[in-house]
Amino acid sequence: MAEALRDQVDALTGFSTTEDLALKDWFEAGIKEVINYMPPKLLKLCAAMQTFTSVAAGSEAETLNTGKILSVLSTNTRCREIASDLKGRASDSDDILYATSTDPVFYVEANLINALPSGLSCKYEEVQYPTVTVASDTAIAVFPDEAEYLVVLYAAIKALQVLMNDTVTNTAIDTTAIALVKTAIDQAATAAGKFLTDASDSVFGDEDTFLTASSQLTRVKAALDDAEGVINANEPSATTDAYGAQSNEDIELVTSALNIAQTEIRRAQAHLAEWVAIGDMRAKEANLALAEASGYVQEITTRMARDRQKYDWYASQQAKLQSDYDRGLMALSGRQFERPRAGA
Repeated sequence: MAEALRDQVDALTGFSTTEDLALKDWFEAGIKEVINYMPPKLLKLCAAMQTFTSVAAGSEAETLNTGKILSVLSTNTRCREIASDLKGRASDSDDILYATSTDPVFYVEANLINALPSGLSCKYEEVQYPTVTVASDTAIAVFPDEAEYLVVLYAAIKALQVLMNDTVTNTAIDTTAIALVKTAIDQAATAAGKFLTDASDSVFGDEDTFLTASSQLTRVKAALDDAEGVINANEPSATTDAYGAQSNEDIELVTSALNIAQTEIRRAQAHLAEWVAIGDMRAKEANLALAEASGYVQEITTRMARDRQKYDWYASQQAKLQSDYDRGLMALSGRQFERPRAGA
């Protein structure tokens, strides 16, 4: 059993099988184009017989659906075609062009068809443009089988053009990934700015970092001052600091003073490490944000490469199908086919 029309297009292109409205438009546009290239023997397979009663010239009422009329008959007599501006003469019994029931004429004026003389039971063979239901139809009604594949190719070419267009605009890149890159870079910039400008968060921003009682560097300075005091700054007295005790040859006091100094140095190192850690936290925050931005940039690069790969495949497939379609039209029409060049 043949596949549904939309599944045939999907097999050639990978186009979504839910786009029935678009596919319907492309199939019916393709039907019209293919019919325009058909020779008369195939046009008859696309035609339907319509009936009307001829009326007097000037009273035309029968509306045409297409401009392709294959034949017009009055009973079993073929009507000859005349230009619409000769209908008056064909109605004049004294004119050489006068139409009779045994020599009837027809003409097309605007989108109306009529025959003369009036009062004839007429029928005409009119080419129709079939409609399709792409989700369920497996063939095109009132259409030659040998031309159906060309309509499928026509719709597939249009589907590939849409797919190519879709790769140019990728919302995952244009609105999502790029926005995330900007957010991450802004976050890194904010973290870096806290090194220098934010009074409440900065490591270096103002003197409070160095001088307030709660700052890490103030504690470092205090610890070092205490260490200096017990070494050679008369702490707790001139005779009991390390130098004074050394001068007095009090080894026990010298040792005690140096132990106190060592303890204060370790305290200074601890406060200094704490201060550095705060700065390191800012650096880590900035680096993490930049790494996140780099990840999004890599995602964008990967998506763009994949989109380019898909675009190239769609373009290659479209060119192949276009070539098959053009050759098919040429074979169908039985004449040399040349597609007009763009801009011609």
